[in-house]
Amino acid sequence: MSTKEPEHVKHHLYNKKAVSSRRAKYRARKEAKGRYTPEKIPIRQHQLYLVKPRVWRRYLRENDIDPEYRARARSITLVSRLFSPLKFFQDVFFHKKIVQVDLSRSQKVFILGHWRSGTTHLHYLMSKDPEFGFLSNYQALFFNISLLSSARLRFLVKPFFPKRRPQDNVAITPDAPAEEEQPFSTMSARTGLGGFFFPRNPDYFQKYLFFKGITPADKKVWQRDYQYLLKTITLFNEKKNLVLKNPHNTGRLKELYEMFPDAKFIFIHRNPYDVYQSTMHLYNSVVETQFLQHVTGKELEEIIVACFRDMLKKYIADRELLSREQLIEIPFAELERSPMDTVERIYSQLKLPGFAAAKLPMEEYLKTVKHYRKNQFTPLPPELMDRLNEEWKFFFKEFGYETI
Repeated sequence: MSTKEPEHVKHHLYNKKAVSSRRAKYRARKEAKGRYTPEKIPIRQHQLYLVKPRVWRRYLRENDIDPEYRARARSITLVSRLFSPLKFFQDVFFHKKIVQVDLSRSQKVFILGHWRSGTTHLHYLMSKDPEFGFLSNYQALFFNISLLSSARLRFLVKPFFPKRRPQDNVAITPDAPAEEEQPFSTMSARTGLGGFFFPRNPDYFQKYLFFKGITPADKKVWQRDYQYLLKTITLFNEKKNLVLKNPHNTGRLKELYEMFPDAKFIFIHRNPYDVYQSTMHLYNSVVETQFLQHVTGKELEEIIVACFRDMLKKYIADRELLSREQLIEIPFAELERSPMDTVERIYSQLKLPGFAAAKLPMEEYLKTVKHYRKNQFTPLPPELMDRLNEEWKFFFKEFGYETI
């Protein structure tokens, strides 16, 4: 970036009148920030398109929308209103059935770990167990209307799903597993994902990931909303046991244990340098398409460093509440090297039944990803590595990673 112009000025360099096409606008903005590559295709969907209107109004009350994102916000308002009748019908026809779901009657397995630590790979593997239900991409995207007519809606939405995730080239389909914080953000504004939409507002991470500065009343509402989310997912899966993957939950171990004392937890960790680089790539390739506020590259660095530090410190403190039969910790390198042995160890330590029946479908899945190649990144600047070594020192030490 030129030293003559600060980054926030660079962000506005493209001429909106002169650049007419959506793709050209995207390219001009990316080039101005030095992050455009020709093979990148902008994500046109926004996570909040099917947000409930009352939730969207709360987001708008709590946050300012920057000028360059007002068109995106207007699109959210428009699409949300268009689907409002269907959301109303789902509430009318299914609310009673949802609240009557007894979550204590099903097993819940929570996969924890910071973003880009291997949680998706493990989730895909364990979703092959026929004993488990899970949130699908289809239900995640259309959560507030997904119970109405899944066959028809699946047919309509399939063309809108990309073949692969932009951040890591993992294949996706409407039926592939998803993380529940995505639909949670469309039914409740008490979500950590709000920090992705409004990155200048720290409250979403502080209150709803770390539970700092949250009132007892607000925490009860969060618990109510999250339980309603899981009840809906359980109903959609015909009351099966659930395997759930949600990096946001890494900071909520204590709170989840309070609600579900019989739940099982799997924590997966990865080399911190790789996590940092991959998380920054996630922001630049995906999360940025969901922004409604502008932040600079330096501000993103601050968000990533602080969130990792606070989330993992809270996790390490909270894990003392759980027994060995409730929590297992695995390194991503082990899962990558010996996936079936690792999963068998998970089932054994957590005393999960059904590994024999799940083994074959898991092995079939592994055959489909045997040629998968991870993203390659350039080395981190020395000053950034020094910062990670200092601020994440506790994590390097706790999980046996060497600093450079």
